[in-house]
Amino acid sequence: MMRTMVAVAVWLPFAAGSLSSQPAAPKANLVRGHVVSSMTGLPVINARVALSPRVRETRTDSLGAFVLKDVPAGVHGIVVTALGFSPARSTVSVVAGLPVVLDVELEPIAPVLERVVTAALVDAPRNAAMEEFESRRAAGLGRYLTRAQLLRDRGRSLEAVLSSRVPGLRIVNDRNAKVAASGRTSGRLSSARACYLNVFVDGVLRYDYIPDIPKEPFDLRTLEASMIAGIEVHTVATLPAEFNLGGNAACGALLIWLQH
Repeated sequence: MMRTMVAVAVWLPFAAGSLSSQPAAPKANLVRGHVVSSMTGLPVINARVALSPRVRETRTDSLGAFVLKDVPAGVHGIVVTALGFSPARSTVSVVAGLPVVLDVELEPIAPVLERVVTAALVDAPRNAAMEEFESRRAAGLGRYLTRAQLLRDRGRSLEAVLSSRVPGLRIVNDRNAKVAASGRTSGRLSSARACYLNVFVDGVLRYDYIPDIPKEPFDLRTLEASMIAGIEVHTVATLPAEFNLGGNAACGALLIWLQH
């Protein structure tokens, strides 16, 4: 909510916030004031203060202060917005020769993180292949990352998730010119004995490492954790027969199941 002073104090209704008047500065066609948080009373820095339609616009300084100069006389819409706060909207009447002083209190937006996390935890895998995934996981063959585990890494790339979550794997930067020129990190994975895993996405072989044959690796940074329903990492000893494909199957495979 805002309070406006034009010669005398005038209350204007607002969608959010409140106003308090200040002594007017002796300057004509000037709109100035402060923007603060209604919860803490602290200045709101870099808030956008705009008069419409397309009249004047400015930002608050480190003290929450703003000044709009040479504002045309008349009635203008005013909107104050800032990251993390509900916007405040109203109208202001500017009279030639009479400055306007506004004090704006913005209402903080209530945090929603807890509800987001709760919703994420019940976001079950949506991939028909997950029944077989769970069957293999129950048998204890290979290493697995479930949907619930991946959601804890929401926002992280698959490269970062595998590096931190799967012991015994390391991401190897590709040195050939093609990948270096693209600026992408290699998607090759190696086991403790430095052989490269094949990569399957939804059961389809997407990367098959063949020694001495140049081939662009699978880019692990193209997938983010919340996009994935489950991950399996198998050495040759635990590799299911249906994934024993490609020229490097003797090393093992990374199986990625997407969240459909």
